[in-house]
Amino acid sequence: MSKTAVEWFVDGLRERGVTWISTLCGHGLDPLFLAARQAGLRLVDTRNEQTAAFAAEAFGRLTKRPGVCAVSSGVAVANAMSGLVNAWFDSAPMLLISGTADSDKLGLGAFQDLDQSGLTNPVTRFSAIVNSPAHILTLLNEAWIQAQSGPAHLVLPMDVQRAIIADEALGKPPAAETVLKTSSAQVQTVVQLLTKAKRPVIVTGSQVYYSGESQDLLAFAEAFSIPIQTPIWDRGIVDSDSPAFLGVLGAATGGPDLLALSDCAIHASETSDYRTNYRPPAARLVRGWRALSQALTDEGGPGFSPWLAEARRLQSAHLDTVGSIAAGQIVGSRTHATHIMATLEQWLPADAVLIIDGGSIGQWAHQLLTARRYPGHWLTCGRSGVVGYGIGAAMAARLAYADRAVVLLSGDGAFTFNATDLEAAQRQGLHFTAIVADDQCWGITHAGHLRQFGQGISTQLGPIQFDLLARALGCTGQRIDYPKDLGPRFRDAIASRQVTLLHVPITGGNPS
Repeated sequence: MSKTAVEWFVDGLRERGVTWISTLCGHGLDPLFLAARQAGLRLVDTRNEQTAAFAAEAFGRLTKRPGVCAVSSGVAVANAMSGLVNAWFDSAPMLLISGTADSDKLGLGAFQDLDQSGLTNPVTRFSAIVNSPAHILTLLNEAWIQAQSGPAHLVLPMDVQRAIIADEALGKPPAAETVLKTSSAQVQTVVQLLTKAKRPVIVTGSQVYYSGESQDLLAFAEAFSIPIQTPIWDRGIVDSDSPAFLGVLGAATGGPDLLALSDCAIHASETSDYRTNYRPPAARLVRGWRALSQALTDEGGPGFSPWLAEARRLQSAHLDTVGSIAAGQIVGSRTHATHIMATLEQWLPADAVLIIDGGSIGQWAHQLLTARRYPGHWLTCGRSGVVGYGIGAAMAARLAYADRAVVLLSGDGAFTFNATDLEAAQRQGLHFTAIVADDQCWGITHAGHLRQFGQGISTQLGPIQFDLLARALGCTGQRIDYPKDLGPRFRDAIASRQVTLLHVPITGGNPS
C-alpha cells in the first residue's frame, strides 16, 4: 500500500490519540489539510495563529497529553511562537507543525523562506525539518516522545508532504515510553531534613501536576501538617478545600511570606525564580511522595501542627487586609472585582474549567479564589505571565471536556488580544462563558506607575462595548452594571451552551 507522506503522518497522529488540530489555513498546509479531512481528523480553525497555538498548549496543560497545532510558513510560525513559548515556560505537552516550501527551494528565497526550526529551537525540546519522506514517522515518533514534557516542532516541506511512500519503504520505529523515577537517596535526604525542621514549607509546581503525584503530595502535607503553597501561575493540585494549602506565592499584590519564615523549603519542581525570590530550596522532590510519607512514618517523623496553625493565622491576616482594601475601593453601587469573586465562589460548578487571563482581575482571583483550594482543572497563563491566551484556552477546554462548564475570567486589556476568535468558537460549537472585567486600564502596570511616577504612562484604555462586540461576532453579549445581577446572569450563561460574554464594568484597583 502506498500513500502520501502526510497521509502516513496523519495516521500517526490518530494512532497517538489526536482527534483535532488547531490551525489557521495557509498554502504551506494544503496537503496536510486534505489528508486530515480525508482521515476524519478535525481541524479547529482560528483567525490568528496565536489563538491556535494557545489552544494547543492549553489542551496539553489541561489534559497532560500533547495538543497539536498546525500553521503555515514564515510569519505564521512567528505568530504561533506566543503559544510555543508559553508551553516552554510551563513544560506543557504540545506539538507544533509548520509547512514550508519545497526542500530544494529552501534558502534560495522561496515564498516565506525562513529557518523555522532554528527559530523555535531555543524554546522546544525537539525541533526538526523532515527532509526525507521515508523518515516522517520516525521524526513524528521522536517529536511525540519529547512533546510529552514540553513543546516540540516539526517542519514539513511541501514536496515531503506530497511524496508517495510505499508501506515497506516507510520507517516505523516503535513508540518509546519515558519513565521518570525518584531515587531512594532523594527521599532519604528529605526525610533527614524534615526530622530536623521546625517550620517546613512545600512549594508545589507545575511539574508535580504533570507527574501525576499531586494527590500523593497533598496527602503527605495533610498527614504531617506541612503548609504548601503554589507559585502564582503554576498548576494547582488542590481540588477541594485543604487545611494544608495556603494559597499562591509570588503574586504581584503580595501575600504571607512563609518562605522567609521557613527553615526547610522543599520544592516539588525543578525551578526557583522571581516568585520564590530566587531562594534556593533545601531539597527538590517532584516524584516519590508516597515513599516519602512511608519513610517519614517509619522514622517516627514529627508533625508540624503548631507551625501550620501559625501559617494559617498569617494568611488569614493577609486576607483581612485584602478585604479592607477592597472595601475602600468600592464606589457606591458600582461593581468591584470582589463581587465577581463572590459570584464565582457561589455559582461556579465544582468541576468547571476556570481560565484566568489578564493582570489585575487575575490578582484578585489568586488572592481570594485560591486561598484554600486550587484545582488542577483551573488554568492560568503559566510561568511566562502572558496575557491574551484566554479565548484559545477556552476553546481547548471545550474540546477537552464536552460536558463541563467552561468559564473565562479576563480583564479588558487581555481579552482584546484575540477577541475576534469569539466568532470561530461560536461557529464551531466551542461554547464557553466569558466574564470581562472592564476597568479601561492595564491595572497592574497602572498601579505600579502610580507608586513610582504618580501617574500612569500608556496604561489607560478607551471604552469598548464588549457586549455589542460579542453580538457582532455572532455570540451572546450582556452588560452587567450592578452586583445583584451578576449571579443570575452568570448562572444562565453557563447553562446556555452558547458563547456568552458578560461585560462587567468595574471600579477599584489591585488587592494591595
